Amino acid sequence: MVKSPASCVAILIVWTTAACGGAPGNTSDRGIARVVISDKTFDVSNVQLEFDTGEGGYFRIDGDDAANPGKDCLPGLSGGLALYGDVPATVTSLADLSGRDLPFEFSGDGDDANLCFAGSNGLLGVDTGTVRLVSVECSKVTFSFSGTFTLYDGERGESSTPIAASGTGTAYATQ
Repeated sequence: MVKSPASCVAILIVWTTAACGGAPGNTSDRGIARVVISDKTFDVSNVQLEFDTGEGGYFRIDGDDAANPGKDCLPGLSGGLALYGDVPATVTSLADLSGRDLPFEFSGDGDDANLCFAGSNGLLGVDTGTVRLVSVECSKVTFSFSGTFTLYDGERGESSTPIAASGTGTAYATQ
């Protein structure tokens, strides 16, 4: 029996969809990460990657301070990880993000932080930083990041010396 190329492609798509459990956003899985700020290590839970493609495309990797779930790191500011930035217009799918290095930013608007953990003495906003989306397998994304940050104490004070921070983890994508 000879199969047409079209039927082979259709079978491959069905197998891939079945193996991955559908498109991004169809998962209740949550990832984990580990962040190192100077010499202190912080664990992160419930790590997710939200993204959108096309004009105005963006990514956002969020997670909670695993040691202090539900607690603010500063008054009114949830603890954890928040890395966000733009996605190039050439990215059309989650798979296109695999192997990419993407700069991330800090809004500085007072309701967000890139890194903020109980015991980190404030919130950290990135000066320069890059997220590397190491691999994408279905909706599971392995990532690493590094950068230099400014530490804000929540009382209008900030560090005069940049602080190095980095981390690795696994996030599950939603779109």
